[in-house]
Amino acid sequence: MIVNGLTESLAERVSTGNPLVIAGPCSAESPEQLLDVAKALRADGRTHYFRAGVWKPRTSPGTFQGVGAEALKWMAMVKRETGLPVATEVANERHVYEAFKHGVDLLWIGARTVSNPFTVQEIAEAIRGVDIPVLVKNPLSPDVDLWEGAINRFARVGITQLGAIHRGFSWWGKSIFRNQPYWSIPSSLKERMPNLPIICDPSHIAGRRNLVPIIAQRGLEQGLNGLMVEVHPSPEHALSDSQQQLTPDSFAALLSALQDTQHSFALPEELLAELRSEVDSMDDLLIWALANRMELSEQIANIKRTNSLPILQQVRWNQVLSRVVQQGGGKGLRPVFVKRLFSSIHKESCLVQQALVQNKPAKSEKQVNFISSK
Repeated sequence: MIVNGLTESLAERVSTGNPLVIAGPCSAESPEQLLDVAKALRADGRTHYFRAGVWKPRTSPGTFQGVGAEALKWMAMVKRETGLPVATEVANERHVYEAFKHGVDLLWIGARTVSNPFTVQEIAEAIRGVDIPVLVKNPLSPDVDLWEGAINRFARVGITQLGAIHRGFSWWGKSIFRNQPYWSIPSSLKERMPNLPIICDPSHIAGRRNLVPIIAQRGLEQGLNGLMVEVHPSPEHALSDSQQQLTPDSFAALLSALQDTQHSFALPEELLAELRSEVDSMDDLLIWALANRMELSEQIANIKRTNSLPILQQVRWNQVLSRVVQQGGGKGLRPVFVKRLFSSIHKESCLVQQALVQNKPAKSEKQVNFISSK
């Protein structure tokens, strides 16, 4: 397959076992900035695609939104002068046509865009009939169905060079990362689409340049097929995402270290911080789930009170316990642990329900007289 001079398909590039490497600045800011980075990457010789954002879907309207189509001329210049294929993000039909007009070699679809199926379909229709690599970032939420659905929209219009980018997921809790990695989500996508190349975007997961190497290494250890890394000649002066971009020299050092299978970026303290951050996120999810479960218990209590039903429904409880023990076993959890956990949750649920039925505040566990089902 030949696209703007490329002679390898996306699948052929990753089938060699060597990571696919895409690198360049978060945003195209000037011709000089792009050329400085591209020449350094070309001299290093390990980057397959030069990337730069032309249109930036920023969270706040007052921030830098990108240069726009004018920057595509600079990308074409980079391609002519360095020979590197170029890649950029597209977020609507017009972006696609502008990218084609200026000879862009690879397109990626951003997380915010992937979250809107209507926009994804519009972009897919605009690309229909053009043999070009398309990489689809995960949506902002940890929704593997939405991610898979976006990829399938491109497959259904005949795009054959498809891949995915894992850039992490938005999280409202505290974390050392900008976006939570949730490695199980790309793993689930890989199970569903085993031939799909998936690369890691450590820049957006980490959010801080000192954490980029740790995430890059973890991504490759997880079996992902490559990296998309943001590289800027002077990151501290970048107009967007200055905290997460590497210098060309730092990026070259990262690639060299990743080739050393004995090298580990994660110092014990940093690795512990990473894992504890993930544990904290899981704890936040548990608290959220438990609070929502108790709200459902209150709704059930109102129905029981209206219909004079007993609080303890033994048959139902036996079914719940059997189901969760079986599910837990499938995830490697000991049955005794699952039983103790859900028995405690069930007791608290009964306390909440009895208090509502009796129209009183929840009592202590010792005061509760569970009503047997008949």
